[in-house]
Amino acid sequence: MSVGAQTSGGPGEAEAIEARHRAELDELREEFHRELGRRAFRIGELEQEIIEVAQTYEGSLSWRLTRPVRAWRTVLARLRGR
Repeated sequence: MSVGAQTSGGPGEAEAIEARHRAELDELREEFHRELGRRAFRIGELEQEIIEVAQTYEGSLSWRLTRPVRAWRTVLARLRGR
C-alpha cells in the first residue's frame, strides 16, 4: 500500500479538508476586514481631533498676535535658503 493510500481516509477527505481551509480563510479574511474598518474609523476620529486642536490654536489670541512674527520667520528662512 502506498503512503498516499495509507493516509487517505476516503475519496472525499481531501475535499473536506480543502473546504475547512477555505472556511478558515474566509473567516480570517472577514476578521481582517472588520479590523481594517475599525482602524479606518479610528483614523477618522483622530483626524477630526487634529482639526479641532488646530482650530483652537489658530483661533487663540496669542496665535493671531504672533502670526506676523511667524510669517517673517518663514520669509527669512526662504531668503537664507533653508
